Amino acid sequence: MNKGKIITMGGNVKVSPTEPLFKEFFNISQIISDGRPTVGVIPTPSGEPDKNGKIYSSLFEDIGANTVVLNPKNRDEANSEKILEDLDKAHSFFITGGNQLRITDLLESTEMVEKIKEKFNHGALVGGTSAGAVCLTKTMIFEGTIKRHFYKGEVDLIPGLGLIEDVIIDTHFAERGRFPRLIQVVSEITDILGIGLGERTGAVWDFDKIEFEVIGSGNVVAIQGRHLTKSNVPELEFGDNMSVSGIRVHILGCGSRFQYEECELYLPEDED
Repeated sequence: MNKGKIITMGGNVKVSPTEPLFKEFFNISQIISDGRPTVGVIPTPSGEPDKNGKIYSSLFEDIGANTVVLNPKNRDEANSEKILEDLDKAHSFFITGGNQLRITDLLESTEMVEKIKEKFNHGALVGGTSAGAVCLTKTMIFEGTIKRHFYKGEVDLIPGLGLIEDVIIDTHFAERGRFPRLIQVVSEITDILGIGLGERTGAVWDFDKIEFEVIGSGNVVAIQGRHLTKSNVPELEFGDNMSVSGIRVHILGCGSRFQYEECELYLPEDED
């Protein structure tokens, strides 16, 4: 079986059964299940995981799904038979917003995450909003803003959960002025693709087609540094000012698709 899909959301998404992103999440969940899907809600990034677990469980149940809350309190629980039994009931998984460090500190390399990856590799859907989207890549941006723009090493990167390769995701992108830090990432790691997700906006990743489609009222920005024509970054010391040329920026609205291997944008009216 092929990999499942991933839906990454940029944060501040209305928690409502009529929200297009959650409707899409449910529709895909329904397709991959044998009937009424079960969504595994993971509220670990939240400062109030019990409360958020109930909020998102109610949301998915109102749309028409069954739910199971996967909320281990420590790494021992994340490695327990109980959590794995609950996890095995789910056809899809949704990670809430909050602080991405909470999920990587608590769950990275646990049996729970390894089981989610296994299910994803066999067709399960995985989604997340804000911090829950940021943590899905192999390498992720450390939480927080930078005080200086375009100085080498000012953006801290740490390991994520590793479901998406060769991509860095940032959320609340335009709304919180995060364009400079994603520019810095792709200037320093030129073979990685930077994805900036606007609020109330998401990307639906299809790994068979090697593309994602944009849903929502805002934009997704794709930034690539693989075609730099000039760069002083390799010679710089930590904190030195950067000079680069040739960064490519793609801005996608609702309905646009982006083939991320070739970095090719397709508008809704385009044909393959």
